[in-house]
Amino acid sequence: MIPLPARMAKKYLWATQNFWVIALVIKVMTPKSTLVTGCAGFIGSNFVRQFRKEFPKAKIIGIDDFSTGRREVLDKTIKFYEGSILDESLLEKIFSRHKPEFVFHFAALPRVSYSVEHPRRTSEVNILGTVSLLEHSKNYGVKRFIYSSSSSVYGGAKKLPTKESENPIDPKSPYAVQKYVGEPFCKIFSELFGLDTVCLRYFNVFGPGQYGDSPYSTVVSAWLEALYFSKRKKAFIEGDGKQTRDFCYVDNVVSANILAMKAKKNFHGEAFNIAHGERTTLNEIKKLIEKYTGKKLSLEQRPPRLGDVRHTHADIGKAKKWFGYVPLLDFETGLRETIKWFERRL
Repeated sequence: MIPLPARMAKKYLWATQNFWVIALVIKVMTPKSTLVTGCAGFIGSNFVRQFRKEFPKAKIIGIDDFSTGRREVLDKTIKFYEGSILDESLLEKIFSRHKPEFVFHFAALPRVSYSVEHPRRTSEVNILGTVSLLEHSKNYGVKRFIYSSSSSVYGGAKKLPTKESENPIDPKSPYAVQKYVGEPFCKIFSELFGLDTVCLRYFNVFGPGQYGDSPYSTVVSAWLEALYFSKRKKAFIEGDGKQTRDFCYVDNVVSANILAMKAKKNFHGEAFNIAHGERTTLNEIKKLIEKYTGKKLSLEQRPPRLGDVRHTHADIGKAKKWFGYVPLLDFETGLRETIKWFERRL
């Protein structure tokens, strides 16, 4: 039996020997400065809130032009710049002044239907804006660029669940093309300039903070908006409702971004599916909404949406293997949390 003083001495010796190792790990895992584009948008604002909780001492710089974002969701603790990612002088000012270690690129003009109606405008923001951010990131020594891509790049995937390596890129809308084009640009900047980049392909993100009062809203937010604020919006369904979606609760997307930032290995522009890894039909969503709200959801029948795909279902094994991504909440739990948020708005 080792006497108590010896045990204490042994523990002290271990602590002193490992102090600098522990300190180094903490230093590496705690970013000093981070740029978040689209910080007033649905995903961006949720990201800033969760990132601030996990890294309270990190400096967060945000940029948003409020084309889709909302002023009221801005985090007051961040250094905010109002403007477009197409504004070269503004980006130069931000990067030269703050020199962010990591860039989380959420800014975009989203939605398939909007891109069909406005292909030139959405291409400018979603393609040229991304390239401009990559160039500034390269010039100012950013450690990692985390790009928000989309499952729409697959089009109608031939194999379900969709694996990144088994399904060819087959975009069916301008938005899908725009999101895909950002991916090879990320890879090129990694290969030519040594800027480490990673592309996260989101599947049908939903959750608190996603307002449904836009004609381009996703089905969950649009239906809940119509259910709780019927004077503002009427609910409709496009097609027969048998189409399936692999939805992804917003907290899972936020978690994936932070895990990708923390990963020690270099990504070199690799792309990863970020989803729940399960399928739900639109008709099933209607039933679940009625179950959890206790309200009847009346839907106007409309023809299938131009540029839309029939089914989505992700294989998320690659993200789990590379950086430990596992969904924090499943679809039904996320739906209940989203409903609670809509109820608090009443």
